[in-house]
Amino acid sequence: MSQGRQPEFRFKPAAGGLVKVLGPLETQIMQIIWREKSTTVKQVHRRLQEQTGRDIAYTTVMTTMTRLADKGMLHRRRDGLAFVYTPAVTKRDFEQMMVRRVLDGLLDDYEEETVSYVLDYLARRDPQRLLRIQRELQIRQAS
Repeated sequence: MSQGRQPEFRFKPAAGGLVKVLGPLETQIMQIIWREKSTTVKQVHRRLQEQTGRDIAYTTVMTTMTRLADKGMLHRRRDGLAFVYTPAVTKRDFEQMMVRRVLDGLLDDYEEETVSYVLDYLARRDPQRLLRIQRELQIRQAS
């Protein structure tokens, strides 16, 4: 992850994908910026119009991108009259950070329940992964 402050988010477990931690428009904008690497509000606005077929206000996109910069998700620099936005964090790093924060919060408050659930989940969904984790734990314990 890049230098600077950590991006802020709220966890909404019932939502899907990145919408669990970002709003729907924020998620669409971040997907575009992660793909484009460097862009302006005008370019993102155009891409959103193309992708969604909806009429979305330019000012809504501008405000959302400003908020994403304030949250630490985007860097912005002035280029003439416009701002150029770049990701402050990669998608992969953001996803890893999100998982760490959620699990840290659960383990801090509900350690036994969280560990038990994860083990039960793996036993049902991927018994081979559970066996690999068991072997890894034995190796760590022996060293």
